[in-house]
Amino acid sequence: LGITDDNELKAGLALHIKPAINRNRYGMNLRNPMLSAIKENYPLAFEAGVIAGIVIKEQTGIDIHENEIGYLALHFGAAIERRKTERPPKRCLIVCASGAGSAQLLREKLRSRFAKRLEIVGTADYCSLDQLSFESIDFVVSTVPIKKDLPVPVLKVHTLLGGGDFTKIDAMLEENREQLNFLKPELVFLQQDLETKEDVIRFLGQQVAETGLASDSLTDSIFEREAISPTSFGNLTAIPHPLVPQTDTTFWAVCTLKKPIDWADKRVQFVCLLCVEKESKADLQHMYKWLGGMLDDPAAVSRLLKCTTYQEVLRVFRDKRSAPFFR
Repeated sequence: LGITDDNELKAGLALHIKPAINRNRYGMNLRNPMLSAIKENYPLAFEAGVIAGIVIKEQTGIDIHENEIGYLALHFGAAIERRKTERPPKRCLIVCASGAGSAQLLREKLRSRFAKRLEIVGTADYCSLDQLSFESIDFVVSTVPIKKDLPVPVLKVHTLLGGGDFTKIDAMLEENREQLNFLKPELVFLQQDLETKEDVIRFLGQQVAETGLASDSLTDSIFEREAISPTSFGNLTAIPHPLVPQTDTTFWAVCTLKKPIDWADKRVQFVCLLCVEKESKADLQHMYKWLGGMLDDPAAVSRLLKCTTYQEVLRVFRDKRSAPFFR
């Protein structure tokens, strides 16, 4: 997560953990009305809370309740947000067909919306692109289609920026330059006739193991994680994953069901098994945020449940946003 040197996080956890241990030692279940919202909106921070709970149990022998994990997650979430403000701004070039006025309007709207997250290095017209160096540019924002091959991503926007344009730019600012391919066609299983949560986990675990991407122990680790806190998030979705990373790459295994099944206290029909690379140093915060947003969209989930081919699934994901990790 890149937050190991956050002294504010260390101080917050130090003040929180001792009373938390006492609460759990004496069975004082502290209700957490924010638990569902924390799991849905800050999944990476919640996973950090789960790991913290495991470490506490290893050191003290005391089980940490799911509600307490949610409160621990708030500390990690705050640290993740602090880290975002420390990132250097992305650098972009604005390309317009013509007219200095429209370029200046676009520049000022971008500056107003993205402030310190985005540095605009200049503006250019389409014809001058061949004479430019892109060495210090992260991406291009253009009001015209660019058919030339550029060494950086190009975002096509309207001169008068709309909501969808802001979403695309925000996603570009969040992600790494590395193009990640998380969705594997050989691990997309549609319209499956499975009846229980256990059936789904065993099925996906076995399919991943058969590809050679993980060992048979993957399934056991998924069940261990599920026992701590269910990974169903509402909207007919669940994102199970192993307790600790088990694979050498980061990828998803996707499964849709013919009929919804019971998953803890929720109904589930779309399942995305999330496998994260062991000892990964990649910043996956954007992936968690985007995946959570995708599965929180009822219209997108409804379309996914109707898909019968990998290409249809890919189309839904691409329609959700211009996703750079689908090649």
